[in-house]
Amino acid sequence: MERQWIRVLALAITFAALVGGYAAVARPWHFRWGATDADVRAILPGDDIVHDAVSQETRGITIDAGAEAVWPWVAQIGQNRGGFYSYDLLENLVGCQMPTTDHVRPDLGRWRIGEKLWMYPPYRAGGVGFATLRTFIPGYALAFGTHAIGTPATAPEDGSWTFVVQPLDRYTTRLLFRGRIRRQSLAAAAFTAAFFEPAHFVMERRTLIGIKQLVEEGDRHRWGNHVQVGLWTVTFALFVMSAVMVVKRRDWQRPLATFAAAGIVFQVLTLTQPHIAAGLALVLALVCFLYWPPHSAVHGLRERAIMPA
Repeated sequence: MERQWIRVLALAITFAALVGGYAAVARPWHFRWGATDADVRAILPGDDIVHDAVSQETRGITIDAGAEAVWPWVAQIGQNRGGFYSYDLLENLVGCQMPTTDHVRPDLGRWRIGEKLWMYPPYRAGGVGFATLRTFIPGYALAFGTHAIGTPATAPEDGSWTFVVQPLDRYTTRLLFRGRIRRQSLAAAAFTAAFFEPAHFVMERRTLIGIKQLVEEGDRHRWGNHVQVGLWTVTFALFVMSAVMVVKRRDWQRPLATFAAAGIVFQVLTLTQPHIAAGLALVLALVCFLYWPPHSAVHGLRERAIMPA
């Protein structure tokens, strides 16, 4: 039996490879998801909120409707307004109390400079879950000053978050989201890269898609979002369980392979958000691979079954 440190080392190397793959491939991709080169280079309203930004994300989506149909949905974004049209099951699990009724209310789309965009209820978490409106161009752009997690609400803003509704013609609109941040401490930068950035992308991507679905179809398919979250949960559970099996089981090579596969599938499901059928197929393949009896065990069972009594 191999020494346990060999198994732990194998787990660590596999995990490092997963992190390296995310950093080399997935992170650069999601920093500009849906954005053209022109979108990334463009100077947008709100860029001056953080003029010395060291990191910038620009994401976009094309909506088959005029800007006048898109703007009302963008203008009422916020926890105390129309919500974020994202994975509200996840948002509400962490106490966001996000609205789930998707309809336009003109009174929720009115803004004044200095007003707060709430992402968390004002009366919870010390009242720090907000961004402040700094640039407002009615019908076109909302740009907010933000604080990184752990930065006091009274400190200078160290980030920005901008929504731009950019008409292409009477029947087509580009919706752009941009985030910018100042230089952070090493610990804060590590936390941002490892946890905040991927989580923020997952939710923001769904917001963009949710607005497109609401404008074009009138429905953002919340049930499908819930199923997606369920598939993520199962995949992460398989990721953890296979890691435990590597340490505990004698035949640890298959659990190690499952650990690597589950890490890749989890990134695929959360970051690319494929069709539910494709996600279900990937998760079932993981379950089968981890728990399907090895060939030798199946062969042994067959031999015992045909032996005379």
